[in-house]
Amino acid sequence: MSHRSASDDLTQRVVETYSRIDDLRLREIVVGLIRHLHTYVKEVRLKREEWETAWSLMARMAESTGPKRNEFLLLGDLIGVSQLVETFGHERPGWAVGYALAGPFFRANAPLRQRGESIASIDTAGERVRISGRVYDLTDRAPVAGAMLDVWQAATNGLYENQDDAQPDYNLRGRFRTDESGTFEIVALKPTSYAFPVEGPVGELLKVAKQRPYRPAHIHFIVSAPGYETLITQVFVEGDETLRDDPVFTASENMVGKFRRENGECRLHYDFQLEPGVSTMPKSPLP
Repeated sequence: MSHRSASDDLTQRVVETYSRIDDLRLREIVVGLIRHLHTYVKEVRLKREEWETAWSLMARMAESTGPKRNEFLLLGDLIGVSQLVETFGHERPGWAVGYALAGPFFRANAPLRQRGESIASIDTAGERVRISGRVYDLTDRAPVAGAMLDVWQAATNGLYENQDDAQPDYNLRGRFRTDESGTFEIVALKPTSYAFPVEGPVGELLKVAKQRPYRPAHIHFIVSAPGYETLITQVFVEGDETLRDDPVFTASENMVGKFRRENGECRLHYDFQLEPGVSTMPKSPLP
């Protein structure tokens, strides 16, 4: 007859304790997390000194988290959890724009801008790109009028405006509405690659893994409309050499845009497809 170990008994007691949670979904998440964490501790035979290192790291992450940076979200991005949540939750046809993580630099309530307006201040360095396209229903290709596009990007120095005191408030951020035909037009910077912040505790993990911290050049988009699932995505530059080495594992073929020069200016035509569903917005990690 087999006997359960003391560690198995401990796990079962903890699971039974948290199985008293009334909310079914919350109970499923908490109990599942406990089971997997206990299994992990047993699998790697975690030592007390290693556990001390883990909670000391989390304390340092808390110290590094503030109005301009969320170290916990950064960790989720760099170990692929943030992208996995989006990929697993939003399977779409191969020709449709893919879902992406919102990232640690999304900021809510960007200025509502007019069609064709630039999100970059006049003194912001870098080549401009005119972005146009259409938002339409993925099921019947009907245009989605009045859809909101929330756009943001880093400057050519690799910093988002909340990281850079030299940039105006909400620089390189804006919201745009589609017209009756579902079309939009935006002026932005042609995106450039930039390095993830590695000076914090999460950056140490990148160094240990010998991972390059550079994100491929991209622009962030959140596309939303009443009656449709909100699309969170990023548009990457075709031909960027770092596409295969994205440290947050987001860049993919269904998020690549063809930036072209036409009539003396850089242009990008890019369409977004929305699926019928509930319209929600991601939580902004920045105030």
